[in-house]
Amino acid sequence: MNNDLSWGFFGSGGFGARCLALLSAWRPPSWIVTSPQRPAGRGKRLTPTAVDAFAGSELQGVPLVRSGNASADADVLALREKIRVDFCFVIDFGQLITEPILGFEESVGCLNIHPSLLPEYRGGAPIQRALMDCRPKTGVTVFKLAAGMDSGPILLRREITVNARDNAETLMERAAIAGASSFIEHISSRLEESWAFEAQDESAATYAPKIRPEEEMIRWERSSSEICGLVRALAPKPGAWTTARDKRLRVLSAFPLTPDAESRDAPGTLYGVIEGGVAVGTGEGSIILREVQPEGKKIQRALDWWNGLRAAGGERLS
Repeated sequence: MNNDLSWGFFGSGGFGARCLALLSAWRPPSWIVTSPQRPAGRGKRLTPTAVDAFAGSELQGVPLVRSGNASADADVLALREKIRVDFCFVIDFGQLITEPILGFEESVGCLNIHPSLLPEYRGGAPIQRALMDCRPKTGVTVFKLAAGMDSGPILLRREITVNARDNAETLMERAAIAGASSFIEHISSRLEESWAFEAQDESAATYAPKIRPEEEMIRWERSSSEICGLVRALAPKPGAWTTARDKRLRVLSAFPLTPDAESRDAPGTLYGVIEGGVAVGTGEGSIILREVQPEGKKIQRALDWWNGLRAAGGERLS
């Protein structure tokens, strides 16, 4: 058993905070480094990162440093020197890690839990891109950080089946659980010096860049499966969107219409209530809107939105 292993943690975002929570159930970290608090919301109030908030609530007493440039921050380097650890996790940090923190020449160095089956979907939006691509399966990889983006040698991988109702939030949660539990299970019966890392196949590498704002708009000429993949990839935030009567409408849940009930109307055409939702034509097939958020209003059932709209069949979204 490796119950005596010590580790440090670098992370900022929600996925990082969830992994930190799961890993801390195995053994709390010796220290934490996160990004500084930033202004957020209408009032521009200073807001801690998700990792900072979790640590303040659940890991009180664990030393924490807030840094905007951790690899060159004297406080971070001093903390690392003062409280030695066997390895570090760097997850959803949002900062480039370089030497001396990278520690690539060390036996373990810095590890990352990445929500894809590397070398597929390297980059900042692997879950979202897998959903946009309508992939039936994805996975999670624990690997050792190297100088290249998500290119370091792999410690372990676990496949995840994508469920029909998964969106970015639910699939990210499943990936965090799979990654943390796989790591804990993997090392429980292996001494640190016997951990085996395998080089990635560079010829199989694909990339998952962050979602651009222009990609969030629904293009109704695309197929029903592509549009539903986009909706799932962007739910619950920021949300795929379209325009209804010159106002933005966020679509948070949608499913392809059963083939025998599909419309042949023009893409974007609203044609009434079917299967408990609102049917819309696409470039190939149709979809059912289940949950939407009209501009300036709360999230609601698409059926309620439709009833309030009092639209006649044939009106179009754009």
